[in-house]
Amino acid sequence: MKDNQHEQLVTELTPEQGAVIEGGAWLYLYKATAIKAGADFGWSNGDDVYARINGDQTSTTNDVDTGETANFFKWKQFSGTASINLFDSDGGLAGDDDYLGGFTVGTTPTNGSKTLRISGSGSIYDVTYAVYA
Repeated sequence: MKDNQHEQLVTELTPEQGAVIEGGAWLYLYKATAIKAGADFGWSNGDDVYARINGDQTSTTNDVDTGETANFFKWKQFSGTASINLFDSDGGLAGDDDYLGGFTVGTTPTNGSKTLRISGSGSIYDVTYAVYA
């Protein structure tokens, strides 16, 4: 085969196929829907949600109110387990950001998306994700 044919084969791998070759898995974090947004004070102050996946932080979504969704669309390759934790950003105010809850997944494929309910700091979220291996 010509070199460009080898290169083409590698670049056409799906995340699932790449994870098999690498010996790990891929996590895709879709979204978090606020069942109750209550980490911030005030009747008009929604949660400023971000996620950490094995320490890597997503961008922060501003003012997620009850019934609204924070979309992440974030891929993360991992081996063993992936820890997903959501936080409410306090925007530089004194104290740590508010922990909204989290969970851990392994490399077993989810066979489609899954949704888990998490809670913390007065908020409740349904988090949708998928694992590909």
